[in-house]
Amino acid sequence: MTRGRTAPVTAAVLLSGAAFGAAATFLGAGVVAGSWPRGWTALGCALALVAAGVTGLLAGRRSRTTAEPQDGVPGPDLAKADGGTTAGRSPALVAGVVWLLALAAAGTWGLTAAGDDEDDEEGRASGQPAASASASAAPRKAGIAWSVPPVGAKHDEGVGAWALGDAVAQGRLDGLYAYDSATGAVRWNVSAPTRQALCGMSSDAEQGIGLIAHGRHEKSCAELLAVRVSDGKVMWRRTLPGTGLLARGAAVGGGTAVTAEDGAVRGRSSETGDQRWQRPLAKGCRVLAVDADATRTLLAEQCGTGARLVALDTRTGAQQWLRELPVESRATAAVVSVAPVVVAVHEDDKRGTHAFLGFDGKGTPTVTIPLSGPEGELTAPGEAGDGRTARIVVRDGRLITTAERDGLVPDRVVAYSLTDGRKAWEYASEHQTAALTTERDGRVAVLEDAAGARIVLLDAGTGRPGTVIAPENTEAQLSIAPELVVAADGGHIVVNHLLMQAEPSAFALR
Repeated sequence: MTRGRTAPVTAAVLLSGAAFGAAATFLGAGVVAGSWPRGWTALGCALALVAAGVTGLLAGRRSRTTAEPQDGVPGPDLAKADGGTTAGRSPALVAGVVWLLALAAAGTWGLTAAGDDEDDEEGRASGQPAASASASAAPRKAGIAWSVPPVGAKHDEGVGAWALGDAVAQGRLDGLYAYDSATGAVRWNVSAPTRQALCGMSSDAEQGIGLIAHGRHEKSCAELLAVRVSDGKVMWRRTLPGTGLLARGAAVGGGTAVTAEDGAVRGRSSETGDQRWQRPLAKGCRVLAVDADATRTLLAEQCGTGARLVALDTRTGAQQWLRELPVESRATAAVVSVAPVVVAVHEDDKRGTHAFLGFDGKGTPTVTIPLSGPEGELTAPGEAGDGRTARIVVRDGRLITTAERDGLVPDRVVAYSLTDGRKAWEYASEHQTAALTTERDGRVAVLEDAAGARIVLLDAGTGRPGTVIAPENTEAQLSIAPELVVAADGGHIVVNHLLMQAEPSAFALR
């Protein structure tokens, strides 16, 4: 080969080496990872293999130059015996073949990537389930900002928690305690009287007031209190007759305190405690669940072997509508959402209703989502589920809950459409999914038990994981009944409701 032909052949070798490196990157990553690399990751891998390919080819080029003619002295004849292919043509032929392979690989990668994007868009547009997602983002290191030591004895179980923005209130057996979200300092507390325990509280506080109740050992949960959450002041208290407050029987809707008591459901002014209305229960009926917002109170009650869902005006107690539930045996129920209307129902009859039931604003059934199906066992709140699950997310026309498919604990998050009941998306975790809540920006926060607490933030529309918040130590221990609360400053507070092995009562991650 003459020196005049060195430049073009060298260029061909360099270009073919670069193409080979890029093609190897895309094909290799697709085989190993199951998806084609994109963005900066793909570029970095391609550059690395390009460098390797070019280096090797240049080395080979140098070794061949030792056999070229020098100073007019013929070198050895490297042509094949038949004379059909010369040494000068060999690099160009190899380069051409490699260029064809590179173009084929690039085309395959481009078509595959475009097809995946189109499939995702079509799935979202038609409501079809998107591909399962799993946490792949690099964890954002976090620390434990503060921690409340365990309180009580093993197996002591708290009642609930309220998110108060710059504070969180925890219902413990010994009373209601409000912790500053930034420091964990106790801002105020309402201690339970001697020989009494906190036995009930509303699911949330509204217009600055929440409800709690105290009761004696093996006695009724009879002492009802309204607490102002800004400073812990007790606004009023009432002693309830008979069996007192029913389990999960307190709610605050606007300025009305709603309670399911022995023989009646009552509405009182949340500020003064004055009774505004009452709805006596019919003979043979019992309350299964109650919840309220400012305009509607939902009451699930069972009468004999049947059950019904009743909507009342929260301010006046007037009945808005009544809907018979598909129940023919003894059942448990929980109000999952007041607006939109979603309840969870679990019948004793193994062939009966075990589902989330959705209704429109007039009580017309809209959707049924079975609690058990292809996705495993869906988590439901209260007595309709495991009795410990604190929150289920309902937003943007979807119901989002955890699910247990292969193990003994939930290990995934599943979203269902409240329009047609179809699965919208699924997030598969490598750890136990312990609790859910909604971020201030609308994302869904998943509390996972990964040898300690960690939080994964999901897109509410697609279920795709984003930020992963992982503490650097393992002191952030979860009990089997944790609740996740988002603070006003964006931090996260975990409240452990059930003491098992000296887990902290509450702690904050930042």
